[in-house]
Amino acid sequence: MELEVIALAFGGRGVARLDQVWLVAGALPGERVQVEEERRRRGVVEGRAVRVLHPSPWREAEPCPQAGTTCGGCDFAHVAYRFREQAYKASLAGALRGAPESLRRAVEQGSFFPSPWHYRLRGRLHWDPQQGQLGFFAPRSHRVANLKGCRVLSQELVALLPHWAKVLGAASFPAGEVEFLEDLAARQRLVLFRGMRPGAPPELPGVQGFWNLHGGGWGERELFLALPEPLVVPLGSFVQGNRFLLEPLWCTVAEVVRDGGFDRVVDLYGGVGFLAAAAWQGGARQVRVVEVSRRAAAAAQKNLPRAQVWATQAEAAVQQGVLEEAQLLILDPPRGGLSPLVRRAAERAKLQAVLYLSCDPACLARDSQGLVRRGFQVVWAKLFDLFAGTHHVELAVLFQRA
Repeated sequence: MELEVIALAFGGRGVARLDQVWLVAGALPGERVQVEEERRRRGVVEGRAVRVLHPSPWREAEPCPQAGTTCGGCDFAHVAYRFREQAYKASLAGALRGAPESLRRAVEQGSFFPSPWHYRLRGRLHWDPQQGQLGFFAPRSHRVANLKGCRVLSQELVALLPHWAKVLGAASFPAGEVEFLEDLAARQRLVLFRGMRPGAPPELPGVQGFWNLHGGGWGERELFLALPEPLVVPLGSFVQGNRFLLEPLWCTVAEVVRDGGFDRVVDLYGGVGFLAAAAWQGGARQVRVVEVSRRAAAAAQKNLPRAQVWATQAEAAVQQGVLEEAQLLILDPPRGGLSPLVRRAAERAKLQAVLYLSCDPACLARDSQGLVRRGFQVVWAKLFDLFAGTHHVELAVLFQRA
C-alpha cells in the first residue's frame, strides 16, 4: 500500500487518507511511503511505514537503527534535530483543537528549547530474566530490546547495562522494572528494583546504591543535582528527567517570579521542590509546596527549609486553604491534568498568575478553558524537548489575570 502523508497527528503518526483515515508510524508530512497495515479501530487504520519513496526534509538521515523496530523507546527518532520544533508544533495543532484560540496562537509562536541526546537522568528499564535483557519494550510487545548504542540514556549507563544484566541473571532476579537515577554529570547513579524479591540485592558496577521496592538494599538512597541551588533527590521520587533542560526550566520559573514580583507562590505538585526552589531564587518570600509522596515531601523540606511543605494530595490541600493569599500558582500535574476539584479551586482563587507545565496538550487545553473564562490571559507558551526522540513535549504556559 502506497500513501501520501498530509499531516502529523499528536502521537507522532503521519496522517493519510485513502477511503478512510490512516495513521502511519514513522511517516512525516509531504512523504510518499509504503505502508504495512497493523490494525483497524473506530474507522481508523493504523500502519507502519516500511519504505520511504519520497522523503520529507524533516527526515533524519541516520536515525537510531532500532527505533520503531526492535525498540519502542523513541517514536520520533526519524525527525531531524533541526526540524523537531516544526514537527512538535504540527502534531500539537490537532491536540489543541479544544483549547482557547489564545493558547493555540501562543504555542504556534512559542520559544523552543531543544535537547541533545543522552539526556535521561531517571527512568525505568524492564528486566527479562529469560532473555537476560535489560531495556525498553519493543513496539507493541513485551519483548525487551537491547539498548546497545541507545541515544536516550547516558553513554555511561549504556556501557553498564550488559554488566548489570549478568549480575541480575546470576542472582536469579525475577522479572521486574529497574528504576535508575543519575546525577547531571552521569557519574553517580542509584537503582531501585520494582519486583518481587526480598532481601538485599547484589552489588552492581557503577552504582552507589541498590534497593528493593519491598525492603532490603545497600548504599545511598539519595543523590544531589548540581543546579543553581543543589537539590537532594531520593531514589523513587519525581524530578524532571532531562539533565540538559533542568537549568533552562529553572531559569524560566525564576524569571516568571522575578518579572511578576510575586512574593507568595504555591507549587501544587511539588515533587522534591525543583520548581519551588527556582521560585525562591526568583525572589519569592513565601513558598508553599504540596506533594503527596512523603519521601519526596521530606526531600522538598530539606531542599527548602524556609518553605511550608504540605505532605498531602492536591485536592486535600486546596480544600484546606493552601491557595489563600497566593499570587502565583505553579502547576505540573500528572499526565491526566487537573482533577475537577483542583480545576475549580484554581479558577476561583484570587491569583494573579498561573504557570502551567504539561506533557499532555489535550488535558492542558481542557484545563485552560476555565482559566480563560475566569479572566486569565495567555501571556506566552514555551516548548521544552524534555523527552527528545519521542512525540511528547513539555509545554510551559503563563496565564495572567487581565
